Amino acid sequence: MRQITKRLDELREKIEVPGFFDNKGLGNEVGFYIFDYDPTDELVVREAIPQMKDYLERTQSRYKIQLFDMYDIILSFFEKRGYMEKNFQMEEKKGSLDWYEKMQKALKIATNNDYIISYICEHLEEDAVIFITGIGKAYPIIRSHVILNNLQAVIENNPLILFFPGEYDDGKLKLFGKFEDDHYYRAFKIIEK
Repeated sequence: MRQITKRLDELREKIEVPGFFDNKGLGNEVGFYIFDYDPTDELVVREAIPQMKDYLERTQSRYKIQLFDMYDIILSFFEKRGYMEKNFQMEEKKGSLDWYEKMQKALKIATNNDYIISYICEHLEEDAVIFITGIGKAYPIIRSHVILNNLQAVIENNPLILFFPGEYDDGKLKLFGKFEDDHYYRAFKIIEK
């Protein structure tokens, strides 16, 4: 397996290629990509993403990089409503599994009114490459396949890169290299390991 810093450099170079923003060469597929990485490299990736965003925005003016951290979106939802303390109390009383289900219900995950999908759509700029992060931090409240499937229905022109702590092979995501998901994904692996 190649070093994460080398793969991140290759990712930046790929985004810089003329035509990346236009989703050229994808054969009518949506420009959804997955950058999978070893979960032990999480802190390196977290530090590199804002630096990559800043570099790309400084060196070209054609498009912007928009960063959506799933964990931060979830936290802001509950903080704005004053539910954080209530959530901690609920988890203490009823356990984590019940708490996760209640949080999913409050966020309306995988419904037509999914808060996370709505949040992204409301804040999305027309000329932007989308970076989705925080998947590992937000597990098990949200699942990657739910985010990808729901965003494919509403995002047509913006390339999207999901940063995934785990493995993506043959259309299957394996979070942290442990939790396998059998769902089909139309996303492309953007950089090989």
